[in-house]
This record gives sequence, C-alpha cells and structure tokens, in this order.
Amino acid sequence: MINFIQDLIQYIKNKLFSSKYVVKGKCKQCGKCCSTILFSDENGYIKTEEDFLSLQKRNRRYLHFTINGRVKDKNNSFYDGALMFKCKSLGEDNRCKRYFLRSIYCRDYPSINPTFIHNGGETLDGCGFWFDVDKSFEEYLR
Repeated sequence: MINFIQDLIQYIKNKLFSSKYVVKGKCKQCGKCCSTILFSDENGYIKTEEDFLSLQKRNRRYLHFTINGRVKDKNNSFYDGALMFKCKSLGEDNRCKRYFLRSIYCRDYPSINPTFIHNGGETLDGCGFWFDVDKSFEEYLR
C-alpha cells in the first residue's frame, strides 16, 4: 500500500510540474511498450537477474514482470546489456488483460522525461505516441 501511495504521489507530481513537452498520438496496441520495459535503480539499469530479484524484494509491483531479453546496443553502452521485461498481463492479442486495474507505471506510458528527450530519446519504433513541444518557440517569445 505504501508503494502505491508513493507511486501515486510521484504520478501527480509529474503531472502538476510537467516539462515543456507533451505526448501526442494514440496507442496502436502493438505491445512493444509492455514487452520491452527497462527498469533501473540507484545503480542504473537492471542488468542481472540478481539485481531484478533484489528490486522485486524491495517493491512488490515488480513481481508482475518477467525477464524478456537483453538490450544489445553497442552504439549506446548506457543501455547495452540491460534486461528487458514483459508485463504478465500482456495478452497474445497485445492487449492488457487487466486494463482497468493496470499500474500507474502503465497508465503513465509514455512518460515525459525531459532529460531522456534532450538526449534523443523517443518512443518505440511503430508506437503511435510521440513527444512534441507544448508551444512553438515563437509562442514562448510572446
């Protein structure tokens, strides 16, 4: 319950003090966002099963995910080797089996992280969502 309240507070904080970016588009129900999830802790992205088990012990919400592969990106050593996770609620039709009870993590996808966007981060290939600025440069000048 405490983790849920902490997640809810973070979600509300992010919505109230959002950046100068907005999310546009709509979900194409491709399932990529539910099967290529990256998690991190204070040490960076989770890269070992032991680190994932430790994360699950600290926060039960991670029990709802399974390891689904590993990032292979030699061009970006920051992500290279990170484990990818899949939500256990993802159905064969790429639809959520618990849509109305999904976690805040899922409800907030794609979340706006200005640092991620400034570093060239984008939504997944084929995703119906994309990031855009909330106002044009000219509008900010006015």
